[in-house]
Amino acid sequence: MKKVLLAGATGHLGRHIFRELKQQGYEVRVLARNLKKAQSLFPDPEELVLADATSPHSLEGCCAGVDVVISALGKNLSLRHKGSGSFHSINYKANLHLLKEAEQAGVKQFVYVSAYGAGHFPQLAYFKAHADFEKALRYSSLTYTILKPVALFSAFEEMAIMARKGHIGQLGQGDKLTNPIFDGDVARIAISSIGNRNQSLELGGPVTYTRQELAQLVCEAANYTGRVAEIPFDYVETLLPFVRLISRSLYDKLAFMTAVSKIDCVAPAIGQLSLEGYFELEPQLSS
Repeated sequence: MKKVLLAGATGHLGRHIFRELKQQGYEVRVLARNLKKAQSLFPDPEELVLADATSPHSLEGCCAGVDVVISALGKNLSLRHKGSGSFHSINYKANLHLLKEAEQAGVKQFVYVSAYGAGHFPQLAYFKAHADFEKALRYSSLTYTILKPVALFSAFEEMAIMARKGHIGQLGQGDKLTNPIFDGDVARIAISSIGNRNQSLELGGPVTYTRQELAQLVCEAANYTGRVAEIPFDYVETLLPFVRLISRSLYDKLAFMTAVSKIDCVAPAIGQLSLEGYFELEPQLSS
C-alpha cells in the first residue's frame, strides 16, 4: 500500500481526506503546523510531522519514503479567521516549498486542491496564488492531479453561525448560479486519483442553486426566520480601498467574494451529496 503525505489535514477538507485515506488502508503521514489540532485527528496518523510549510527549512526530509503527496494546504477564506499570512505566502509559496521537497525525495505523484476559476481572475490574490502553483506543478517532474472544486459545503457553516446571530446577508440580488460540492466527495475523488495520469478536474455538486437559494437553505438549517439583507455591490466596492489600507487579508477575501458573487460559477456535477442532505447530516448547524 502506498504511503501518503497529507498537508492541510486539520482543515475541513483535509479531515475528510484524512478519514478517506485511513478507511482505504493507506499509511498516512500528516504534515501540520499546530500540534493540538493534529492530535484531534481520528484515528491517529501513522506519522506526524510538525512543520510550517512557509519555511522551507522546516520541511526538510518530510517527504522521505513517501509515494504520494496530497495538499489541501491553503489560507482560510473565512472572514472570522484571523490567521496570519497571505494567499501568496500560503497557497502558493508554502505549496511550492512542499513540491520542491517532494521532487527531491522522489515522490511519484502530487495531488493538489486548487479552486474553480483559478487562472481567470489574475487580479484576485486568492485565484492568482492557486493558478501560480498549478503552473509550477504542471512544470514539475511529478505526475499531478489538480482538483478545482467550485465551493465546499463547509464554507456555509460560517453563514449558519452568522444566521444564528441574526447577521446574514448576500452580495447583490443573489441571482447568480453555483453548484457547491461536499468536502467528502472531493476527498473521495482525491483518493481515487492516486495512480492516475496527469489530470485537472473541475468539481461541482449535483444541484445548482442561486446564491439567494443557498442563503435560504442556510437560514433553514440554522433555524433563522428573519430577513436576509441584500448588500449592494456598489457599497462593498466603495469600501474596498479603505479596507485594503486597514487589512490586506480582509481586502483579498472580500474582493474574491465580491467577484464570484457577480457571475455564475457552475462546474461539472461530479459530487453526489446535495446541500440539503449535508445539512441533515450536520445537525449542529441548527444548535
